[in-house]
Amino acid sequence: MRPIKSFLIASALFFFGIFSPLLASININVDAVQKSVVFLYAADPNGAVDKTRPIGTGFLVFIPLKSDPKHGYRVLVTARHMLDPTWAKCGIENPSVIYARVNKKSEKFGVEFVRIQLVDQGKPTWVHHADNEVDAAVAHITIDEAIFDVESVPVELFPTEAETALQTIGDPVMSAGLLPLLPGNSRNYPIFKFGQISNIPAESIETRCRNDMPTFPVKVWLIAANLVPGNSGSPIFHVPLGGSGISFGGTRPMLIGVQSLSYIGSDVAGMTPIKFVYQILEQQGIKDADLHRGPQPVPSNPEPK
Repeated sequence: MRPIKSFLIASALFFFGIFSPLLASININVDAVQKSVVFLYAADPNGAVDKTRPIGTGFLVFIPLKSDPKHGYRVLVTARHMLDPTWAKCGIENPSVIYARVNKKSEKFGVEFVRIQLVDQGKPTWVHHADNEVDAAVAHITIDEAIFDVESVPVELFPTEAETALQTIGDPVMSAGLLPLLPGNSRNYPIFKFGQISNIPAESIETRCRNDMPTFPVKVWLIAANLVPGNSGSPIFHVPLGGSGISFGGTRPMLIGVQSLSYIGSDVAGMTPIKFVYQILEQQGIKDADLHRGPQPVPSNPEPK
């Protein structure tokens, strides 16, 4: 991927703003979050986008270069079963092409479909975790910031191991993703949903693609929120309640997972912990990548203001 202009270290703070007057106690900037979310669409038999088949959600992550933090790599993160339905025992072949629907910048209303080639010369172009029970995937995507109204989640918002260890049952979370019945006609409108961590199982959870298909195990946390299948691949954030200085599980907003599975009618969903996405990125050995997660360290000798 070519270097792209995106988040600077300072601009990562854009994600740390106050949500809105209505929910001022949630310390995360939802405008930045929704601009990082894209809607995924299937291709038709000829390889063109099928605009009638929204299939799920993905989100953009920015990894700065060590040599030049102003530039770096942008990747698409989603659930593995979106790209690899054979792995998920869905009874269908894996797609060779999907499309990301992205909002245009130059128009008040307008979208464009960005082609994502998933297979090149018979080999997958996307990557998954070495652990076959992890429902997360990373794909290359090229998006021109001059054309599209996008942001990318900075890798700094990935929690450290110490921050992850603080997460516990009852912590507040927020997701943003596709609702297939309401995708918008000329604009993406990610649907925000709020809930709590419901449980952190010490064992894999059996799930299935459809009721008539075999089960397979996945490593997930359980989220108490009404998430639906179109939300698959959505980012899930820890949202500290900070209006009065109160925070649960950490002192800052963090990207803690990828929505994986839904239990329809039970208001419970499965979230793949974001540590697995971080490990996927580490395993790729991306050239000159600065995979710093957690808050940026304060300089020992800060410059005077």
